[in-house]
Amino acid sequence: MKAEDIFGNKDGQTGELAHKLRTVTDLIRHIKTKEESSPANYSIFLGAGASVTSGIRTAGQLTDGWANELYELFKRVKSQDANQAKGYFEKEHPSWYNADNPYSSLFEKKFDLPTQRRRFVEQEVDGKLPSIGYSYLVSLVDYNYFNTIFTTNFDDLINEAFYVFSNKRPIVCAHDSSIRSVSITSKRPKIVKLHGDYLFDDIKSTL
Repeated sequence: MKAEDIFGNKDGQTGELAHKLRTVTDLIRHIKTKEESSPANYSIFLGAGASVTSGIRTAGQLTDGWANELYELFKRVKSQDANQAKGYFEKEHPSWYNADNPYSSLFEKKFDLPTQRRRFVEQEVDGKLPSIGYSYLVSLVDYNYFNTIFTTNFDDLINEAFYVFSNKRPIVCAHDSSIRSVSITSKRPKIVKLHGDYLFDDIKSTL
């Protein structure tokens, strides 16, 4: 079932759980409703968009670029656009291209080895600095509104933001084995990198 069937779509049709939708104002009110000394009530899930203002390309931008490059490699001509390239791969190369997961398919095809993928991500995030949005995020953690941040991002901008904007030092879990050593009752901020870290070769970005 699609989200629009559950909550409602852009045409104004009401889904069966439309009454569960919350506005930004609702969200702010929920977050603020806590006693000053109580532990944080919510965790944050942070996606790729958070890093855009720091100059890191989104998965969509990377996917389109890889699709065009690989199309030219296969066909010896430039694609008109990324959609043309993806359509070609879906039709002619279903053995390695998964239309439901173009990012992973193209990333793995573009960079064969885990070390190549790690080096690419390392170059992509090199020299990037946390933007002003990260300072607000760190402030919310400092004031105990949040304590745990889950992220799909490979970069280290959240951790760096704590060193730039805060006196708190977070626990960073960037590898499957490290999560076992984290105490959920620890008052230190926790950053859980769901797809791994570019410092490791086994980043979870392939099929």
